[in-house]
Amino acid sequence: MNGKQKERERSGEALRTVRELRGITANELAQALDVSRPYISNIENGRKNLTPALAIKAAKILKVRPIVFVNEDFLHKDLKGAVP
Repeated sequence: MNGKQKERERSGEALRTVRELRGITANELAQALDVSRPYISNIENGRKNLTPALAIKAAKILKVRPIVFVNEDFLHKDLKGAVP
């Protein structure tokens, strides 16, 4: 596995983690982002890239900073005590 694949997987895992903690389904997130549910699934499973534009939109919806999708340290900081 190369570095880009690992990056895709980390971003996808972070997206899924935040989405689930916020109580949002993949379908709901897909609708809010104007993409298909399978596309969200592909991102979360590391098969597609989370583009910068989509990361920014997802971050607004999920109420986190976009950097959480690329840096695990920020993910933990942004989610600390933030579970509804």
